[in-house]
Amino acid sequence: MELELQRESVRCWETVCRTTLEQEETAETIVPDACPDIWQVLDGEGRLLLQRKEPQEGKAELSGLLKVTILYQPEGEETMESMEVTLPFSLSPDLPQLTRRCLLKVTPRVLSVDVHLLNPRKVLVRVGYQLEVEGFSPQTLSPASMAREGEDYGVRQRTDTLRSMMTVYVQEKTFTYSDTVTLPAGRPDVQSLLRTRAECTCSEARVIGSKLVFKGEAVLTLLCKGPDGGVFSADLHLPYSQIMDAGEESEEGLCEMDLFFTDVTCIPEGEDPRAFQVELALQAQAVLRRQVEVPVLADLYSTDYQLQTESSPFPVRSLLGSGEDQEIAREVLEHSGALGEIFDVQARLGRTGQRQEGQDRILTQEVELVVLCQGEEGPVTLSKRVTVSHRLPERGETPCLVTVEVLRAPTASITGTGAEVTVPLLFRWMALEDQTVSLADRVTLGDRREEEEERPSVILRAVRAGETLWDVAKACLSTDSEIMEASGLTSEELYPGQMLLIPRKR
Repeated sequence: MELELQRESVRCWETVCRTTLEQEETAETIVPDACPDIWQVLDGEGRLLLQRKEPQEGKAELSGLLKVTILYQPEGEETMESMEVTLPFSLSPDLPQLTRRCLLKVTPRVLSVDVHLLNPRKVLVRVGYQLEVEGFSPQTLSPASMAREGEDYGVRQRTDTLRSMMTVYVQEKTFTYSDTVTLPAGRPDVQSLLRTRAECTCSEARVIGSKLVFKGEAVLTLLCKGPDGGVFSADLHLPYSQIMDAGEESEEGLCEMDLFFTDVTCIPEGEDPRAFQVELALQAQAVLRRQVEVPVLADLYSTDYQLQTESSPFPVRSLLGSGEDQEIAREVLEHSGALGEIFDVQARLGRTGQRQEGQDRILTQEVELVVLCQGEEGPVTLSKRVTVSHRLPERGETPCLVTVEVLRAPTASITGTGAEVTVPLLFRWMALEDQTVSLADRVTLGDRREEEEERPSVILRAVRAGETLWDVAKACLSTDSEIMEASGLTSEELYPGQMLLIPRKR
């Protein structure tokens, strides 16, 4: 006879895959007829627009565009011009754990842009990029919480509450931003727009009722050329506020929010040399984790019958720690000649990594520092790749979930040997430990225990090291309440060697 078990239903999302893909795209491009001949390439900056991410059976479909803006100095001139190159990309990585019911969280990043001048009318563009892919599958866990009608068969059961940091919500939302913006006061009129850089940050994400509210701002950095040929940059701050459905029973937790662009357009607006029409398309990806308490049937036995118990593993995830910490990178980008006005400063984030050093966890972030400024014979670009580290003391071998962002716009100043760049980085980290516990999943009632006429009704037994009152009662086919009454106990706490009087059924 199989005992009926009462079960609890827990809905959550399981991380079925987590991988990092790195790829390179290369293309030869002819300089457009409207552009002058190239004398030297100053800089190449890439923007990854992820336009499709779909889970399939056993694989993922990822595609989009790599848009590269090339700054160059024309032949015979001391000013700079720009051109744009678009490279499509498509990836179909094999991920056996994926199904069509899964949701994909993807973090895109351009790692490197190399532009080689083949001749004054042709360039070779090589772009290295990275896609961090995490797949989530919806699942319902149904652990047993108690056995029904067990007392009729002498069944004793012990219940417990498991606490697990579960992924309770995975969602995404696409939204657009469209507006006409004007350059800040103090900036000159724009003769031509050389380059547009777009970044998006989320300053707040929290659950209110059944909604997830998140807000922040997109920042457009425009590199412009004025009527006199001078180059300057201007920042446009575009605030946003959005709402997602967070389910009927949502509660506050740890919310991880990532945003990426699927399209960026910034073009002059009519005849006004200071106005631009901006259209941004973004996708927000939200992952909400919180501590979930699950009632479970931890153990059971019968004083009257043999029991056959089949167990199954139950996943438990513990939050070992989380936090936000700042690190400041300060580097000198050396240059042999004299430098003048600084036009633009960038901090381009590359690979994020981590390693163990003794008992500490070391988080690392690659950063390319770039300064565009005036040199002795025209504009020059200084660049340097550095690795910024952050130490987490006493974090052991458990890997962390890590995100890094530029906290504030980098600054630069001219020194005697080049340009000194300062950029603050914000490291966000979360340490999670995955374990499994064995829980009763199926219980069958066997033969009735044989009565022993010569079996004593009470025995005297010493407590062994590590035993609880439940352990003693189970081993002796008694109950904890009967043992406490017979032994005169007022507490369930035991110590090794303690003598107990244990009543036993005859």
